[in-house]
Amino acid sequence: MTGSGAGTLQAHGCSRCSRRALCGLLATFLAAPFLSCVQPRDPLLGEWVSVGSEDTRMTYIFEDDGRARWILELAEGPDTLEVAYEARYASTPIELDVGPWSSGPLAGQTLFGIVELQGPDRFRVDFEPASPDSDGAERPATFSEQAVTFVRKVN
Repeated sequence: MTGSGAGTLQAHGCSRCSRRALCGLLATFLAAPFLSCVQPRDPLLGEWVSVGSEDTRMTYIFEDDGRARWILELAEGPDTLEVAYEARYASTPIELDVGPWSSGPLAGQTLFGIVELQGPDRFRVDFEPASPDSDGAERPATFSEQAVTFVRKVN
């Protein structure tokens, strides 16, 4: 720092600050994003429970290996189905494909969906089923009244 910037530091009585220390702090701040080896966490990972619906309660458990469990709370007890999923966070809205389903009411289909993150512990999703060979054209463009809201389950 030269000129008025250095004078400003001295004028405020910051005698311990030096140009070398400030340059070191600036270099650390600028390099931090490049030094981090931690990838951003998948916001959908974890266990989610549907809310605000009088229909059947659902739970999604998204694992980091691209697999999910869908638990449907039925009158005769819970039914658990396992399925693959893929989330594309770069899309707006976020795209979520769940399937193909090998059993259950969606057997032979894939759910093509859109997701809106409503904070770290809440999202809503809207799906349309179609053939797994589809190009996803059935995916909703906007959220309908059929969209379901999920909250993160805290154990």
